[in-house]
Amino acid sequence: MTITWFTENYPPNKGGMSRSCDRIITNLRKHHTIHIYHFTNKCNAFSTKTHENGSYTAVPVFEDSSHTLNMLWAFIKDKIHVKNSDLYVGFGSHLNIKGITLISKWLQKPIVICFRGNDFDTAIFSQKKQDLLYSIENASAIACVTKEKVNRIKSMHLNPHVFFTPNAIHFENWQILKADITLSNRYKTELQLTKTTKVIGLVGFLKQKKGIDFFINSLRKSQLLNTVHLHIVGELELHIEDMLQLYDISYSKVIPESKSELIAHYLVCDAVAIPSIYDGMPNVIFEAAALNIPVIASRAGGIPDILNQHNAFLFDVLSETSLLQALSAFDQADNENLESKIKQLKLTLQNEFSTSHETQHYLDIFNHITSTNL
Repeated sequence: MTITWFTENYPPNKGGMSRSCDRIITNLRKHHTIHIYHFTNKCNAFSTKTHENGSYTAVPVFEDSSHTLNMLWAFIKDKIHVKNSDLYVGFGSHLNIKGITLISKWLQKPIVICFRGNDFDTAIFSQKKQDLLYSIENASAIACVTKEKVNRIKSMHLNPHVFFTPNAIHFENWQILKADITLSNRYKTELQLTKTTKVIGLVGFLKQKKGIDFFINSLRKSQLLNTVHLHIVGELELHIEDMLQLYDISYSKVIPESKSELIAHYLVCDAVAIPSIYDGMPNVIFEAAALNIPVIASRAGGIPDILNQHNAFLFDVLSETSLLQALSAFDQADNENLESKIKQLKLTLQNEFSTSHETQHYLDIFNHITSTNL
């Protein structure tokens, strides 16, 4: 089978979505040929590289999304491998929602639209809603990273072909090396914290949906306030930093330049917090588990698809009382309790969220589509 795959999230872009897309395509290429069209300005416009079992082409992105999609159409409409593909995949992002379903119609090909992270949430209540509804109604299949999204989209009665395609992790790629521990110890020393200080990490692109404002306001009322340090690993909105300084909360922030640095900064933390208001299925959960770090998280989006009271410290979305209880439970947990939660989480990921499970979810959808369109 030959697949043409459109995405805004793929290396050399950084971030969890790019890592996920790379992982999924790498594994699917063991079964099928995949030609990637990546919306990015980090490579020369329309430059193409040959990959094993496929190719990679950079599609330039302009301020006007309509011009971006028209440029894509002009470039691909006569490409033999595009015209001969068995199906198309639109992996996340509004450019896919806006244009790829239409292009699939023009070229008379089945299309899988993948909702990842924020795609559905931001579009459904915005001026982009009509693009989203058209894409849902006309997709051959819809792949959702959370069960919550599957249920919401099915309830709209626009398309019955909605599937759960959760995230995964390749544990072997997150092994802790001696160099990681050495680097992490150096970072800890540089923070100059007391031995009783508990370090809670906030990792990733900390957008509004991540609930950081709510977390900080609640933390001020927590028994942890005077003994906690927030280690922010990623991008932070300026007003959040203003809040931290105003409330005199101990914190540090860094943007890792490599995976080794990311792992080392994870290892600085005694726990990671994911206080999301709405979300997809955060890679932070998988990465923290691989590195034996406990998770404090809200029951938002796809988080409850993985986490429960046995493998994490969970709290209700936007519930200050519930969050304070979770923080207290973490603060009072002994090493045996923490190790038990980490062990349970790792077992859950290995048994239900392995890369082989992830790959099979997509293969099943592709087989469903191609058999239906015979």
